Amino acid sequence: MKKIILLGSALLLSTSALFAQTTMSGNDARIGIKAGVNLSTMHFSDFGDAKSLNDATKQNVGYNFTVFGDFGVGNNFFIQPGVSLQNKGTKFEGTFAGITGEQTINIMTIEVPVNAVLRIPTGQSGAFQLSAGPYIGFNVDGKSKTKITNGTSTGTTEESLKFGSKADDDFSSTDFGANFGVGYRLNNGFMLGANYGMGLTNMFPKNARSDDGKANNRVWGFSLGYSF
Repeated sequence: MKKIILLGSALLLSTSALFAQTTMSGNDARIGIKAGVNLSTMHFSDFGDAKSLNDATKQNVGYNFTVFGDFGVGNNFFIQPGVSLQNKGTKFEGTFAGITGEQTINIMTIEVPVNAVLRIPTGQSGAFQLSAGPYIGFNVDGKSKTKITNGTSTGTTEESLKFGSKADDDFSSTDFGANFGVGYRLNNGFMLGANYGMGLTNMFPKNARSDDGKANNRVWGFSLGYSF
């Protein structure tokens, strides 16, 4: 009986130690970095040419880099604020009367997300993480590159984008939206994740259109990271 009691105690202690290793408590905090690839587009609506633009829209390949903090507020639940550099934008492709046109819009955004994260432990290996929360982005730089091909002739033009609310600006200077993410974090700190950013702000400048036309960011992000 004494041996059984000792064995049972050892098992309980082992189980408690394992749970402690895979649970983030309300007192835990850590910081991390992650970087990866963005696949971004814009969704157009509420004006006559919206469908044509959406049909011509292709995903623009960019990048993302984020520094974040994890602050535990309960067992396996924490708040994750961060500062992120996001390459957003879109691409258009089309052919008319034998002339092929391609326009690529790259927008550099400094983004501040604040996500709520639920951690689902998977034993000694690590944990799944589900996240959601708002973000605000500040568009700081951008370029538009247009390429026209007519037979064997090709011409390319490039111009810098202007951000603001004036009629001659290209896009709004701010972007507010929501993030939804899923990922897996190993117990050694390395992580792999995917994120969907849904822009809620109209990217057309306030005074640039006479109609109610809208352009909203849509961004798929994939990243690798490490948290300390």
